[in-house]
Amino acid sequence: MSFLFGKRKTPAELLRENKRMLDKSIREIERERQALQGQEKKLIMEIKKSAKQGQMGAVKVMAKDLVRTRHQIEKFYKLKSQLQGVSLRIQTLKSTQAMGEAMKGVTKAMGQMNRQMNLPSLQKIMQEFERQNEKMELVTEVMGDAIDDALEGDEEEEETDELVSQVLDEIGIDVNQEVLIST
Repeated sequence: MSFLFGKRKTPAELLRENKRMLDKSIREIERERQALQGQEKKLIMEIKKSAKQGQMGAVKVMAKDLVRTRHQIEKFYKLKSQLQGVSLRIQTLKSTQAMGEAMKGVTKAMGQMNRQMNLPSLQKIMQEFERQNEKMELVTEVMGDAIDDALEGDEEEEETDELVSQVLDEIGIDVNQEVLIST
């Protein structure tokens, strides 16, 4: 690791610096390639001009320059691709390092949580919860049965009154008149 005024650079700082350097190199290569392409266009125009004028010696020399220029442009393309590949690998390393740091933090937090958890205490709480829940279910069931019984009792009484009225109607006795006569 390099030192700057006695301070050690972190891997993230080193990665960032190297990425900047690569990006700068890629931009410079791109500028050079574009300049060569401009030169290539000029050479092509000069070759055409010289060919029209019949200057074949100059045309051959310029054609060799054109071939060299095109090879140089091709080399710049390859170099740019290689540098972009290295830049991508650096970015991947940076992402991997960030992920490692995040995992380190999560692991530390999980360890702290595990140390703070009291397993026997949690088991007691869960058992107490289950007991109280069972009691609540039992009370709810008893209350539901009592309510059902009360409702059934009212229903039975109404059904009984209806049957009595039907029987009396069939016999021809009106319950209301009987009550009036007996009073």
